[in-house]
Amino acid sequence: MGREIPPTLGSGFFVRAGPPSNHLFAPLVDQLANVRRWNAEREWGFTSSELAAIDITPRTHRAPLVVDVLAVYLKAERQRDGLDGVRRTCHELWEVVAQRYLNTWCWDWLPETYYGRYKPVRLLAGIEHRPGVRRVTVDLGAHWRPGHHVRPRAIRGRNSAHAEILAAAAHFPRWAKAMDGVNVPYVWLPGYQVTVPEHAVNTRLPGLAWVHYRRTLSLTVNWADHAHSGWAAPTCR
Repeated sequence: MGREIPPTLGSGFFVRAGPPSNHLFAPLVDQLANVRRWNAEREWGFTSSELAAIDITPRTHRAPLVVDVLAVYLKAERQRDGLDGVRRTCHELWEVVAQRYLNTWCWDWLPETYYGRYKPVRLLAGIEHRPGVRRVTVDLGAHWRPGHHVRPRAIRGRNSAHAEILAAAAHFPRWAKAMDGVNVPYVWLPGYQVTVPEHAVNTRLPGLAWVHYRRTLSLTVNWADHAHSGWAAPTCR
């Protein structure tokens, strides 16, 4: 009798099967409706023709945590303190995320350090910010090795996800609330670097976790050189 091949959730690591993807993720037609609504409410400036041109043909993926996400990338807004497109995108998407959950927490809400600032992030070297709305295939379980400690610095690169993860949290509350580090991993946002304090920009990155005992979605700051178990570093395909 042949050996049974266990299922995978992410990029090539054998893990226990998590909840089925159709339970965790919204279809593309619903995601497009979300983007249309957010675009109107937050005045992002995408035209009807731009949104109508997005391919929302359904597509399936073998790994349960690989999903197509309609991700948003915003233009710079110079009249707001010279706000560049990367920071504006991160800030606006987190504002949308915060409206989708009863309780959220973000590290830059600490007033004594970050008061009055938009999200202090930049993209990892080699990642390009191109404004628009795009369908992106994201592996939300990439580099997750259950029971093993993983160091984010060792697994970051040009395909590391950033705004796509915030878009996923906005589109898929069931996914975020399923995070437990056992069946569904917590996620770093490996395509971002945190720019405050400036001397530590190469050592810090955001992370997203559902805190069950607080029923809160938290956007935290993590050390790139510290190894943890239960975390994934999502990638874009």
